[in-house]
Amino acid sequence: MNAIKNEIVQRLEIIPDDKLREVLSFLNYLVWQTENPRTQEDADWLESDLSGLDSYEPYEWQEGELQEGLPVQFIAETGKIKIDV
Repeated sequence: MNAIKNEIVQRLEIIPDDKLREVLSFLNYLVWQTENPRTQEDADWLESDLSGLDSYEPYEWQEGELQEGLPVQFIAETGKIKIDV
């Protein structure tokens, strides 16, 4: 095991048990991010001007239109998304 992995393991030993789920969730996110790199389309969308979206009527979802996926939570303070696995 290299030095950085050893340091991570050492830090995991001192993390309280109630925080380990959060650590695992973040690690799962990092793995997902590695396996699903951003495309140019993603970058274009993220850099686009979305300021006019409030001028559209709200969309009424039809039954069965939304499929269940991973539960996510946007954390405004950090601008990150938490994925609960």
